[in-house]
Amino acid sequence: MQPKRMKYYLLGLFITGMILFIVLQFNSAKNIRKLITGNEQLLQELNVKNELQKLQTNMAKTDSKVRGTVISQDTMHITGIEADIAIIKADLKEINKIVKNDSTEKLLTQLNYLVDEKNNFNLLVLDTFYSKGKWSAERMINNQRGKRLGEAITGILHQLDTTRQTEVNRTTHLIDTSGQKAQSWGTVLVFFACLTSLLAFLYITSRIHRQEQLIEALDESQQQEKKLAAVKEQFLANMSHEIRTPMNAVLGFTHLLQAQPLNDKSKEYVSAIENAGQNLLEIINDILDISKIESGMMRIEATAFSLRSVLHSLNTMFRPKAEEKQLHLSVTIADEVPDILYGDVMRLTQVLVNLTSNAIKFTAAGEVSIRVTKIWSEDNAVRILFTVRDTGIGIEPAKLESIFDRFNQAEASTTRKFGGTGLGLTIVKQLIELQNGFISVESKPGEGAIFKVELPYTLGDFLPENGDDYYAENDQLPLHPDVRLLVAEDNKMNQNLLRHLLSSWQLQYKVVNNGKEVLQALDKQHYDLVLMDIQMPEMDGYTAVQMIRNDRHSTIPVIAMTAHAMAGEREKCLQIGMNEYISKPIVEDELYRMIQVYTGKLTPRELPATHAHHLHENGTQQLINMQYLHDLSKGDSAFEKNMLEQFITQLPEELSLLKKAVVAEDIAAIRATAHNLKTTVSFIGLEAHLYPILEQLEQLQENNYHPHLVAEIFMTLKQLCLQAIQEAINILL
Repeated sequence: MQPKRMKYYLLGLFITGMILFIVLQFNSAKNIRKLITGNEQLLQELNVKNELQKLQTNMAKTDSKVRGTVISQDTMHITGIEADIAIIKADLKEINKIVKNDSTEKLLTQLNYLVDEKNNFNLLVLDTFYSKGKWSAERMINNQRGKRLGEAITGILHQLDTTRQTEVNRTTHLIDTSGQKAQSWGTVLVFFACLTSLLAFLYITSRIHRQEQLIEALDESQQQEKKLAAVKEQFLANMSHEIRTPMNAVLGFTHLLQAQPLNDKSKEYVSAIENAGQNLLEIINDILDISKIESGMMRIEATAFSLRSVLHSLNTMFRPKAEEKQLHLSVTIADEVPDILYGDVMRLTQVLVNLTSNAIKFTAAGEVSIRVTKIWSEDNAVRILFTVRDTGIGIEPAKLESIFDRFNQAEASTTRKFGGTGLGLTIVKQLIELQNGFISVESKPGEGAIFKVELPYTLGDFLPENGDDYYAENDQLPLHPDVRLLVAEDNKMNQNLLRHLLSSWQLQYKVVNNGKEVLQALDKQHYDLVLMDIQMPEMDGYTAVQMIRNDRHSTIPVIAMTAHAMAGEREKCLQIGMNEYISKPIVEDELYRMIQVYTGKLTPRELPATHAHHLHENGTQQLINMQYLHDLSKGDSAFEKNMLEQFITQLPEELSLLKKAVVAEDIAAIRATAHNLKTTVSFIGLEAHLYPILEQLEQLQENNYHPHLVAEIFMTLKQLCLQAIQEAINILL
């Protein structure tokens, strides 16, 4: 039987069963309702019989009281006679309410009349007894009128009882019939439920058995697929190595040839070899990438990274190509976009490089722009929009859907004119989808193209650092192996600076991010000196040094490092338990002298030479003063570049935090962020320009806070910082 037909059969059986079940349930419920109604009627009839009996009893009781009073001449017998008569009337009223119908209306009328007459007669006998005496009352009793009234009432009550008894018999029969039917339908319903359950159990058991067979077959298939995937992965790895190795050799020797003295013809040939080799290597990389994606071997590896650093590198990479074609290349990132993200930075870079390369390749004149904005955020999740826009040849609207297909370009002549495999956008699309992202394109012929990429990320707290080792980052052996320093600093630029200084002095050191980590490090290892920042997250320097002195009773030297410029700060540090105080930006010679004094293990050193200030081309002094960085680097351009790149990355992030604090009027956050900014800007000589502004924010008080003034201060600070960032970028370029 075909699976589709089997599905319809099962559906029909299910619907038939549901209809039968509803019919059975309906009939069962109907008989149960009749049973309930019959029980209610039976209770009502029993209540009627009870009320008739009560009326007859109360009437006899009243007659007995009247007769007893007359015969014994004792008025105690008639105590409460009015209440008894009232009870009789109430009983009669209740009987009228629950018995009245067409068949009993005449009997009830007679009963009401006779009961009233009987009550009046008894009252008349009592009046005669009081006014005329016993004998007159006895004559009234003996004249048989009262007896006739009583017998008439008894007869009517008997007729009513007989009528109600017939109704009771009918109701009892109805109850018995309904109960039997309800029991029968219930039995049928139980049988049907059992039969249905049995059939369902048999069907489910058969399906489970079939599913187990399919699972076993699937397991065998998966094992085979894994073996084939392993073979394919090994093949791709071999292909990658065997093809790229000779290609890299070809390109390497081509570069060596270009450095040799060649005539014009030879230079032309060598240049052609290099271009062909680069194109071939690009094609090979695309084919290997698409093979990895389609075989499921492409993995997304998430790490913390700086988004602004990625964009800065992208700008640096493609600016020469853009200038070569006389194109304007711009990279902008909105202020609200967070810098430190958690995701696959390699795949993001691959996507942006591919889209930017295409934009420059297909644009003959005009500009290429890359813009990054935030389109959604919630808790730690954020969605970033990357927009790559160009003014190139554009794409026909009918071809927009197919440009992401592999080996497909918008026009047949595109490959011949611009080169490429037609795999670039396919790889981009699949890489984006691997990251749960989305890509779209808008374009018209001759008007350029706009590629929009949405990617989800989570916020990263900080970039992972490799400076926790005890040795310099260049793996240089320490000159003083018996000197161990512990550095507590949360600002990344300050960490980089201290690593550079301590590595250049060939000292052993360990970098931690807060006071809590200081205590943990001291518990595990002996150190000769602690360089302690004051303001840190989780546990600040003050608290840490108090716990070192009071809880651990340690006398290890502690040197405070802070950007606080307020009076009395040095005295406060010394009073709490610090041994010395050094202000930021750190002076190299002063720090070396303090380490030498408190460890007693370093030799004196010569003072560094000074450098002249940089000037703009128009002769005016620029904001950035590289003298401090030159003094520290001693000609190490890689260190200077690293510090400038860190500054370009870190300063916008801290400005964003300060903006949020200003908008929220969070004075404590404003003060803390302004303090951190002082450390960040000090390394490139901005303290003369920015410290006065930052100190105004750092010294804000709640009782003297003016939002408009603070907003103006922030805007001034922001303009100066943006100018400083642009100057840093120009220095790097």
